[in-house]
Amino acid sequence: MGQGRLDLARVEGVLLDMDGTLVDSDGTVERAWSAWAGEYGLDVETVLTAAHGHPAVRTARRLLPGLGEEAVRAAAQRQYELEYDDASDVTAAVGARDLLAALDRMGLPWAVVTTSDDRLAKQRLHAAGIDPPVLVTLDDVRAAKPDPEGYLRAAALLGIAPSACLVVEDSPPGLAAGRAAGMPTAALRGLDGDLRLPDLGRLASLLERSRVRPWWRDAVGYQVYLPSFADGDGDGWGDLAGVCSHLDHLARLGVDVLWLTPFFRSPMRDHGYDVADYRAVDPSFGGEAALDELLAQAHRRGMRVIGDLVVNHTSDAHPWFTAAASSRTDPHRDHYIWRDPAPDGGPPNNWLSHFGGPAWTFSPATGQYYLHLFRPEQPDLNWRDPALAAEIDAVLEYWLDRGLDGFRVDTAAYLVKDADLRDNPSLPPGRILPARGVTMDWRRQDHRHDIHQPDVHAVHERWRRIADRHDAFLVGEVYELDPHALARFVDGERLHSSFWFGLCRGDSVVSSLVGAGQP
Repeated sequence: MGQGRLDLARVEGVLLDMDGTLVDSDGTVERAWSAWAGEYGLDVETVLTAAHGHPAVRTARRLLPGLGEEAVRAAAQRQYELEYDDASDVTAAVGARDLLAALDRMGLPWAVVTTSDDRLAKQRLHAAGIDPPVLVTLDDVRAAKPDPEGYLRAAALLGIAPSACLVVEDSPPGLAAGRAAGMPTAALRGLDGDLRLPDLGRLASLLERSRVRPWWRDAVGYQVYLPSFADGDGDGWGDLAGVCSHLDHLARLGVDVLWLTPFFRSPMRDHGYDVADYRAVDPSFGGEAALDELLAQAHRRGMRVIGDLVVNHTSDAHPWFTAAASSRTDPHRDHYIWRDPAPDGGPPNNWLSHFGGPAWTFSPATGQYYLHLFRPEQPDLNWRDPALAAEIDAVLEYWLDRGLDGFRVDTAAYLVKDADLRDNPSLPPGRILPARGVTMDWRRQDHRHDIHQPDVHAVHERWRRIADRHDAFLVGEVYELDPHALARFVDGERLHSSFWFGLCRGDSVVSSLVGAGQP
């Protein structure tokens, strides 16, 4: 499991602050404190800032330091009196009814913990149409927030261990009380808790999704093409900070999973799909710290983040390839696919690049051709080399430990090639493949030997064991239009899921997923 994520599946009870969290009472609160400020000759904004999240007696004591304790209590009582008869615009907060209905469906107990006194709390909850099973008010505790006593009392009344209670708050004192009680926290109003919420409806969705197993089933995914999504530093190039700045917007849309296009160090000959270092974030996207911040902030909003695993090929600028191209005896030579020229001096076989021309480029330094199913700057890796497989295993472990929640596997069916590199047959005249984004010559071949080899499933099974240890998700980019053949990629302990490109053959381009074991 990625680091820094609150596991909502472990929550056994929810403890809600009242004003500003469960109940929208901002209007009546501000009117009362504004009137109180006028009576005591204080600045209204200063009073409202000091009052948020604190009981009235503490606010009066702080703002009226010259008063004795009895006069402070009288001032606090006066503030309550100004609030008692004003509930004309008190309503349930946005998403409150969705949350309470979800808690009921899940059988999760809940309570309200407030710094208001008993009379005021019951009046406001009644006005909002909310009847909590447990209510802890200022009258029930010796010390109010930020003291943890109220939340600890509520947990005891519910019979739930504090560490299994989620505190939902909209003020720094309330969040401090929850943390002091040893409870995970969810924050509204842009405040930082273990979870950040735009509203209570989002919490309802996240809690219910946390009970779904596996977590990715029915999740809503959103692809972020990094170079164009959002520019965080004004240089005209999208970056990770730009994504981070839009997380609240994505959360409001109901996004559960972000898929980031490649962020690894790259010469950008193919939009980042030419990786020069699998363990480094490209500086153009903000570097290492920007990725760590994005992961932390996404996880605080209940989102998962998957990366783009591009391991059919690397960049020709990758140190593995520069070393492999220097000598036939270099230790990295077998990381790639090299062959002697054909008898006529040309490419070793008739395989073609997606982008046109032969899938082979001659390397004068060693007198052999290397394979590239895409650009010449993207040499294909040799998945029959055990050392290469071990290197990529370590890459997966590195990023899953770092906080990624899985990978979209680029060209997932292409990795393993025919061991003998046999020529592809030509298709009969008049019949061409319905593939998109490739040349007409490529579409005229029957690609029996360069892609979709059955040995690729062993690679996916290897990765599945790694992913499952991390509760991570693997979705394959598999261009396979036969649904029965596609199902083999998600059969048993292989990929968790795959794109289904069969829906792309109409007038509109649609993407979908095929779940494990579902043809």
